[in-house]
Amino acid sequence: RVHPEYILGENIPGIENTTDVTDDFFYRRMEHINNFEKYLSENGTIIFKFFLNISKAEQKQRLLRRIEIGEKNWKFSPNDINERKLWDKYMTCYEDLLNRTSTAYAPWYIIPSDDKPSARLIVAKILLEILESYHDIRIPELDPEIMNQLQTYKEQLEQE
Repeated sequence: RVHPEYILGENIPGIENTTDVTDDFFYRRMEHINNFEKYLSENGTIIFKFFLNISKAEQKQRLLRRIEIGEKNWKFSPNDINERKLWDKYMTCYEDLLNRTSTAYAPWYIIPSDDKPSARLIVAKILLEILESYHDIRIPELDPEIMNQLQTYKEQLEQE
């Protein structure tokens, strides 16, 4: 939504110029996302969606580190500076997307991510908590006949 011109490269029927890329266009896309995720969920897929949210101040510090630390220079793009100027527009679009595509079957988890270790810990805790709530998830078991032959297969491999 910040760069509707990008959509023109997708060759979507009915989209000829940026004026065709309306809010309704994006709302339909979000509805398709919800429908697809509902289908996946109803067929047994556990859906995790994490939005790693950093502050504008932290983004500035990370960009400065990319410039100042030689080993991080490869991560820097001058376009980062141009996109940063659109911060407020991005935040508005993210908020709308998150609100429209967070559902009971596929919720968004918004993770404060200025501190990377804390963000990783929060994500891990969410994953663990949700996965532990499923009591029917089990490690696949090897067929008993194959299990009885594992030593033979090991010996065959070691003799190669």
